[in-house]
Amino acid sequence: AITDPAAVCFPNTVDITAAAVTAGSSNVTSLLYYDNLSGPTVTATPAAIATSGTYYIVATGVAGCNDTATVDVVVNPTATLVITNPAAVCSPITVDITAAAITAGSSNLGALTYFTDAACTTPLSNPATVSASGTYYIVSAGVGGCNDTATVDVVVNPTATLAITDPAAVCFPNTVDITA
Repeated sequence: AITDPAAVCFPNTVDITAAAVTAGSSNVTSLLYYDNLSGPTVTATPAAIATSGTYYIVATGVAGCNDTATVDVVVNPTATLVITNPAAVCSPITVDITAAAITAGSSNLGALTYFTDAACTTPLSNPATVSASGTYYIVSAGVGGCNDTATVDVVVNPTATLAITDPAAVCFPNTVDITA
């Protein structure tokens, strides 16, 4: 009797030797684990399987009466965010942290969500038009909940404000010093 193990996120592994996988079986004296039955190929590490697929368990019973069953293993790929921080800008220009260049080189990405806090509980309302310097957080929803979180640093420099007071008029040949 086989109960398929729960899916895991890579780099976690699945243990098909766990008692829960064969719970409910009866008259079993030993178990062997195989990658396939056309060979057959013994599973090298049945207690730490890192690749999704169908594996085979052969139960030996009393007097050599065997039974074979399949166990399906799911090891989902984990999303991997690679972040390239955007170039600094001057206000009032904004930064688009949803731009593909920000996450270029990432893998296994799902839907991206953007947050203002490290706990990823406060959504960023304007990820395409960030107007304030700071650290923001991107979460990629990977397959089977295998998410990844990364930070993106945004720099929005204040624009210089130049206040001018026109100099007093002078009579020629006097001059005006505009560096004053």
